[in-house]
Amino acid sequence: MRRPLAIRRTRTAAAAVAAAGLVLLAGCSSGKSAAKPAASTPAGAASSSGAASSSAAPSSSGAPGSDAFGAKANIQVPAGQPDGKLGVKVKIAGDGPAVADGSVVVLQYTAKLWRDGTDLGSSYDQGGKPAIETEGKNEMLAGWEQGLKGQKAGSRVEVTVPPALGFGDKGTQAGNITIKADDTLIFDLDIVGVYPAVTADIATGPNALSDPSLPTVGTEVGTADPKVTIPAGKTAPAAGTYKPVIVGKGPKVQKGQTLVVQYEGLLWRTGQVFDSSFSKSKSLFATRIGVGSVVPGWDEGLIGQTVGSRVLLVVPPDKGYGPQGQPDAGIQGTDTMVFVVDILDAH
Repeated sequence: MRRPLAIRRTRTAAAAVAAAGLVLLAGCSSGKSAAKPAASTPAGAASSSGAASSSAAPSSSGAPGSDAFGAKANIQVPAGQPDGKLGVKVKIAGDGPAVADGSVVVLQYTAKLWRDGTDLGSSYDQGGKPAIETEGKNEMLAGWEQGLKGQKAGSRVEVTVPPALGFGDKGTQAGNITIKADDTLIFDLDIVGVYPAVTADIATGPNALSDPSLPTVGTEVGTADPKVTIPAGKTAPAAGTYKPVIVGKGPKVQKGQTLVVQYEGLLWRTGQVFDSSFSKSKSLFATRIGVGSVVPGWDEGLIGQTVGSRVLLVVPPDKGYGPQGQPDAGIQGTDTMVFVVDILDAH
């Protein structure tokens, strides 16, 4: 998935969802350069895609606690051979927002090979770091996209993925495990949250900014334009400057949490927008905060802010991309970046 160009610290590819090595993104080669999420509270829907085969869907072992949402699933591979169809089974039905095209989906997963029951890993074994993907953007395996559509946040969905909707006729390597061209995969997916492509889920209130040396920011939330204006004739502050525009009433953001946000980024030098999720053609963005996944200005400026806030981040070069800049985005090594970030969730 293409992530906001001027947010991530580096632009190296990150196609593996977990350190276990299981590559779940479409084509195994998605060039991720930051993290977009979206999640909400438990939800559920017992639906399956048109090609789904409930008889092919495996069931978990039934060991005490093994089917609890929010914990590693205990998947038991059924006897016999897979039927080559997508299998979708809702094991826990949530009641949150449903996954649709453009939704940002936050997932925890557990995976096995049908062939011999080999454990392919679980996000719960990797510190509980969720996968954060966008439905309908070819970021995930096709079997995930088809199996998740219409499901609700808070659901645990078991998805049996045939080769044609998995890694195709080439298979892949997952750490020291070879996934063959004819392998069927079994996933238990916990849908931690779902966010629509655009949301107005932000606090309203008076503008908390009063410094004439800083950019002005609008308080009409939920619009496609946060109305950022760089002060004419003013020099950008040399140090990182992070101020709430609207103060939300939610909990404070803590280091290591996954944030769901909308954002817009501009250059102080030109006032030009270089990236924005407020455009209706884009979706929300999610990333872990305080762990070096994003530029230091985001890590420093968003920790301690409250959910529901709109925050102004003035990010000097040493808190952004440093002297190398980001030429692809027109960001010079001396450029100060200005971000408006709406914090929609933290978990």
